[in-house]
Amino acid sequence: MDDLKIIESCLLGNTQMFSQLIDKYKNMVYNLAYRMSNNNPQEAEDISQEAFLRAYQSLARFNPAYKFSTWLYQITLNIIRDRFKKKELNSISLDAPTKTADAEEFYPQPVDLTTNPEEIITRREDSQKILQAIHSLPLKYREVIILRHLQDLSYTEIGNILKLSPGTVKARLYRAREQLKKILSDGR
Repeated sequence: MDDLKIIESCLLGNTQMFSQLIDKYKNMVYNLAYRMSNNNPQEAEDISQEAFLRAYQSLARFNPAYKFSTWLYQITLNIIRDRFKKKELNSISLDAPTKTADAEEFYPQPVDLTTNPEEIITRREDSQKILQAIHSLPLKYREVIILRHLQDLSYTEIGNILKLSPGTVKARLYRAREQLKKILSDGR
């Protein structure tokens, strides 16, 4: 069943149908929230739940001219922006170890058996530097970088989500990339 039919069904009183939209979009919303909240799983979970709650409460105001996913991205980003304004989202160090249940420190790293350990360490360090640089960007630049490069959305989709023209999206991406280059070159 497509999104519009599910929404119509919900608006006609079959509220159980909304769970289909949650199932369909929960990973998309969580991934965006996780990346925008400095990889904080608890914060991402809270943001995701709030996004679906707001979407459900505002379902009657959904404009069918847009895709439901675009509208849901907008809601999620608005929640994130509100939390940043209220300073509820704290920055966390990407270098910080995670405490495990047995009080051991765990340093997450990807498993890649196709390269040597030096390459793995170098790639991991580069990834961490890039993520730190992205999280140091102003929010409006962080949004476009994450939506384009980590969520893999088109300029048009990003424009619809952020209510910007594709030209403005391109300009923000250009400025964001330039700031990232500067941050990364200053750090080397």
